[in-house]
Amino acid sequence: MKGKTSTKVHTRSKDVGATCSHKKATYTWELKVAADSDVEPTVAQLSGHMNDQQRAVFKDKLERYVIKPDRDLLLAKRGGQVLGLVCVIERAEFPSSLRKHAADLLLKFACTTQLLVHPHLRKQGIGKSLQLQAEQWARERSKEGLWLVTHRMAYWYQSHFGYKEVDRIKVKNTEKIVMAEEF
Repeated sequence: MKGKTSTKVHTRSKDVGATCSHKKATYTWELKVAADSDVEPTVAQLSGHMNDQQRAVFKDKLERYVIKPDRDLLLAKRGGQVLGLVCVIERAEFPSSLRKHAADLLLKFACTTQLLVHPHLRKQGIGKSLQLQAEQWARERSKEGLWLVTHRMAYWYQSHFGYKEVDRIKVKNTEKIVMAEEF
């Protein structure tokens, strides 16, 4: 059901201020499946680094993820603020340059197509909680694992979640890494 809120609330403590301090602030957020009404605020709050064309493509993608039944847009929110998102799909098309052995391995896997956390809110556990929620989403749909394509975050996926490199591909003259985790 679109727009359903997860019952999980994630808590993260972070030092307050730029200097070392014993004072702690607690940040909590909820994870939810986005509804149509979440798209506009999500675009407004997470696209500050994008130009108008990129913003339009981003909005179109998010709209598709809340409409189509085989995919979801998962959000991390605190109050009315969107902290981050991850897009998940039951069966995504493989990149055209993906080798056959890798495609065969990923046939029964779900896919994440974007993980984005607001730049000022990174390193607080938001991305990790979104990725874990995406994995849970895939398990609930009886998928055997989760795969993704990354350019710069391969080490993060490997060290935090145990993802392994499946293949390397070229996308618009940029080498990217296809990674997967089997459940």
